[in-house]
Amino acid sequence: MGDLAARRSAFAFLIATAIAFAGCSKVQSGTAPSSGALPGVVRIVGIGSNDSLIPELSASASSVDIGQFWAAWFFQVNERGDLEPELATEVPTPRNGGVSADGLTITYHLRKGVTWQDGAPFTASDAIFTWHLIMDPRNNVLTREGYDDIASMSAPDPLTLRVTLKKPYAPAIATFFGPSLQPMPVLPEHLLKALPDINHAAYDNKPVGTGPFYVATFEPGTRIVLKPNPHYWRGPPKLSEVDFPIIIDANTQTTQMRTGEADLFYNPGSSQVPELRSIPGVHINTVTFNEYWYLIFNEKHPPLDDVRVRRAIAMATDRDYLIRTVMQGYATRAETDQPPFSWAFDPNVHQPAYDLAAAGRLFDEAGWKLDAAGYRAKNGAELTLTLASGTTWEDARKFAPVFQSMLQRVGVRVQIKFYPTAVLEGSAGSGGVINNGRFDLAYTAWIAGVDPDDETLWACDQHPPIGWNQSFMCDPRVDTAERIALTKYDRETRKAAYWRVQELLAQDAPVIFMYYVNRDDAVRDGFGNYRPAPAVTEFWNTWQWQMR
Repeated sequence: MGDLAARRSAFAFLIATAIAFAGCSKVQSGTAPSSGALPGVVRIVGIGSNDSLIPELSASASSVDIGQFWAAWFFQVNERGDLEPELATEVPTPRNGGVSADGLTITYHLRKGVTWQDGAPFTASDAIFTWHLIMDPRNNVLTREGYDDIASMSAPDPLTLRVTLKKPYAPAIATFFGPSLQPMPVLPEHLLKALPDINHAAYDNKPVGTGPFYVATFEPGTRIVLKPNPHYWRGPPKLSEVDFPIIIDANTQTTQMRTGEADLFYNPGSSQVPELRSIPGVHINTVTFNEYWYLIFNEKHPPLDDVRVRRAIAMATDRDYLIRTVMQGYATRAETDQPPFSWAFDPNVHQPAYDLAAAGRLFDEAGWKLDAAGYRAKNGAELTLTLASGTTWEDARKFAPVFQSMLQRVGVRVQIKFYPTAVLEGSAGSGGVINNGRFDLAYTAWIAGVDPDDETLWACDQHPPIGWNQSFMCDPRVDTAERIALTKYDRETRKAAYWRVQELLAQDAPVIFMYYVNRDDAVRDGFGNYRPAPAVTEFWNTWQWQMR
């Protein structure tokens, strides 16, 4: 594929091009206060299982959500969809001198007075150490996207970080310790530098960060308890405790909102929303979120390496019906991996249309004919596929049998296997099902960053374990477009390249894009300052949360 660094682009106009959307929210209230609230304590349900607390090592979005309490990044995404300085004092731009004229040097000014939760000072050396940690092949990080374009990092003084790039890279500001495709916080050099790797370190279960809370208790599969960080640079957070009981069943999560045992049910399944809306003293906070659900084809598994078979399955999938029934209308049909509110979205691209007759013709053309029993077979072998998804994902559990029935109409057997999220989405090194290619079809979601950069999803050299190309596709035409998108300054050039990527994905169908979701969070009355962001994670301002 050539030099990976050569595919990246300059970032002189990153801020103008990366932040293209803002949250759209509404609130609907219950009729009366409910009992059970504990002043100063917020109890959160909705995360399901979690494979690691360390975002560098985790394939689960919940690690980033929980990281908003104990960890920190250079920048966050606020409720308007803008970059909000956190460990850095300002967003580097050419105008403020933070980005060099040639786009190859970024200078970060770091915040004075920040300490780790054990009292040690936070400095630029911690960022340099974390970069080396990410790049160390002994550590099972999920992706090194962008970080492998860095030629060097240096610290002229403890609060100044200078990053020199091998090649210009457009999403740099959003990527380096920022709200990118895989948001990775800065980790403490003084606690981790002596370890050969961090894959199974004691730190992973009791991390020390610079965030407003520290991890007081982590019982895998049971609960996570966080307490206020006495060394937090903004001052003490307003809550005295945050609890994450790890509950698998969505009905139990809803019941806990009704009984007052939980205060926030974030990202509930669509079928839970009507009941949650009826609970007195609970209101629904709806945010348009940059998250889509999609069906991944494993192109390493014949016959899914045949585009005719993939397109036939896509044509047999009635996405509108799924949105009406499975999602009860709480979703927007997805046509590409770029959301409709992004400047990179191509309105002319569409997924293969629902057409059972056309699907049948494609199966026939690929040699998969209907046998006497009404199922597709070729050379005496029946076409049977296994669909993998997450045990705790309520909408996925509803989707699976409906999809199974749809494929049966065109003569394809689908077997369904559900896994705990930590097993399904775990890293390749930890034995994760998807990242080790142990599936035919996988139904999962992707939460995008603030830049349209999607190279890690589709590029030939981004197959797990070094990226998120979980369909294991490889199309040189896509790589060429991605290279343009990431090696040019201006938005229009990047936009044209992303339009080309979307066009090729619709043609080759390595995945079926299903829908974008709304985040309909159930929030107990009295829980204040909850202002969800529209991308990456909703929990950007945890130090401001209150419970009265």
